[in-house]
Amino acid sequence: MTDTDMSTHPHEEMLLEVSGVLSSVDGVQDYLDRVVHAVRRIVTGCDEVGITLLVDGRASTAAYTTVTTLEIDAVQYQLDQGPCLEAARTQTEVIASLGEADERWPQFAQAVRSDGMRSLMAMPLVSDGDCVGALNLYGSAVQAFDRFEASVARVAATRAADAIVAVVRLDGAQRLAGQLEQAMASRAVIEQAKGALMAMRGIDEHAAFEWLRESSQRRNVKVRDLAEQVVAGVRGASGASNVTGVAEGSTG
Repeated sequence: MTDTDMSTHPHEEMLLEVSGVLSSVDGVQDYLDRVVHAVRRIVTGCDEVGITLLVDGRASTAAYTTVTTLEIDAVQYQLDQGPCLEAARTQTEVIASLGEADERWPQFAQAVRSDGMRSLMAMPLVSDGDCVGALNLYGSAVQAFDRFEASVARVAATRAADAIVAVVRLDGAQRLAGQLEQAMASRAVIEQAKGALMAMRGIDEHAAFEWLRESSQRRNVKVRDLAEQVVAGVRGASGASNVTGVAEGSTG
């Protein structure tokens, strides 16, 4: 039996990871978090992922794998140039090396270079003619993305776009905007919890978020709520030992 026969095909694995129906905007954040981490794990050559949403014409990062992603996306919004904005505005896929980025978005390319990224890919989030943003992939290797990687990312972008457009039509853009604002307010405590886990477990930022995500699923609580528990435990004299014990234990 070949390796391909023994494991799920990347397209099928991606579809399984990003499947599901959103009944309201309340589930958007957890869903998008799942999407970006699935893309990073499954798409070969991908080191960072973000999802840009356009709500009432305003671009914002709705989900990201690490703070590096958030910083790169923020540069695009500030400069009003970059692959994710181009993909969203033109509804076309953008795949570029850093050399190409120098010509197309010179100021943005300079900022990305300082973060160690050499390859860029942005997939527009289009469903039934509506474009709600872009899925942004960054790779540290030169020419990290080819047609196959693009096809896998396209599966995620298409499914995410369908889910987002459907929930916007159900609940409205204003409710989605409000939900995204609440999510932004939650980022601080999630980043604090990730930092605590990184220090106690000796792991990187990606692994820290995976611990939060997997633990939240096992305990059936939102990632934000679990992050608050971790931070509160670290701050409390008695809770610190409890959290340390959990953080140093198995994630299974």
